[in-house]
Amino acid sequence: MAGCIGGGDGSDDDVHFITDYYNGQWEELWGELESEFEDETDVGMNIEEGGMSGTQEGRLAQLIQAGDPPDANTSTFDQVADIWETDQLETVNDVVSSIEEVNGEINTDAFLGEGDEIYQIPHGLYVSNFQYRADVFEELGLDEPETFQDVLDNAQAIDESDLDTRGYGLAGMPTGKSQDEFLVLLASAGVPGIGLRWTDPDAREELEIHFPEEEVTTVLQYMKDLSQYSPDPTGIGWAESLSDWVQGRYAQCYHLNAWPVGVTALTAEAEDSGALRGLAEATQVRAYPTWDEIDKDENWLSSPAPDGYHIFSGGDNTSGAKEWFEWLYADNMERTVRFYEADPGRFLPTYADVIESDEFQNQDIFQAHPHLLEKLQYCQDEIWGNHFGSVDEANISSPESLYMQRQWFYGEMVNNVVTDSMTVDEAYEWGYGRLEEEFENAQEQFG
Repeated sequence: MAGCIGGGDGSDDDVHFITDYYNGQWEELWGELESEFEDETDVGMNIEEGGMSGTQEGRLAQLIQAGDPPDANTSTFDQVADIWETDQLETVNDVVSSIEEVNGEINTDAFLGEGDEIYQIPHGLYVSNFQYRADVFEELGLDEPETFQDVLDNAQAIDESDLDTRGYGLAGMPTGKSQDEFLVLLASAGVPGIGLRWTDPDAREELEIHFPEEEVTTVLQYMKDLSQYSPDPTGIGWAESLSDWVQGRYAQCYHLNAWPVGVTALTAEAEDSGALRGLAEATQVRAYPTWDEIDKDENWLSSPAPDGYHIFSGGDNTSGAKEWFEWLYADNMERTVRFYEADPGRFLPTYADVIESDEFQNQDIFQAHPHLLEKLQYCQDEIWGNHFGSVDEANISSPESLYMQRQWFYGEMVNNVVTDSMTVDEAYEWGYGRLEEEFENAQEQFG
């Protein structure tokens, strides 16, 4: 085994690992790997399903406040930024170096720590995009949208047709997917999603609030308009959006990588369903359309978010956790690839050699659904390659920006608008106030 760290802090405690990598395939895979690992190392594992973004944070806070943090979790870095800032994460440089020897170098410059210190073992990247059903578009004679208005017009046409599907699936829960969708739409309108920018883009030493009323209210109004062509937005989050897509409930949505394609393909094979195979193949992926006054070169998307593993310094068996992740990824490419096979389409591999490897490309799901691999490569080469990083000053990677990305008031703004709890103007004013309040907190905490 490559570079085994050796384990367990001398502890007999099981490694407590909280993860949102959890569906039927993951559950089976975790069970197999847990058994193999325990047999080889005598380190016990306690793997807990933690729920997706918006849910796991509460579980982490509960454990940390009780003085019983887990040893590790899966999340984007912004979900643990406050934990990192208070020195409750361990560095993972040695683990990452061992993994890179097998899988290639990390292929992102997103925030994983400061200086030479790395605090995340990355697994995969999330590329934000737009997904639609080509079969529905073809039947109704619709063109691939280029602007917000095109998406809205298509949503109306689909909704008013005789087809048994809605025009758009808008996330309107107050946390989770609605937050991400709102931030990406703001970037696609040519402004920083979280409402911050560098005071001096050249020096990049200090951030300031930039939350322009015209663009923010345009996005909020757009989301409110879309909601009339959507199933109840307050019932749509990350998990629901995937099951909804498999059920054909709507024909357009915001999503990540080729995740809906992968879930549909897996379900098609599990159920031996020709209809679902057709739906998977009909699902198209492209960069999210922009506000009609800007083009892709003015898009404020900076870099895809890396998702991965964090080690909590207060855990009972942190060295056992490091041994676990090194065993998972730094032994051979075949074992690494099993993690992408469990949830195909969800992640772009964060390590440079994985996606082009024979082991990755020869997965059974790609043999049955070659278009799924094509969509992932398109996300990497076209969407990430040509629609992220167009505006240099959009990269505001910093502890303050990470803190702000995990403040749920952005999603609450969307929820307030689509439930008519606030008008668009009222939601903007309320959100601006929350932005000022939380940015002050970020400056106090991270300044």
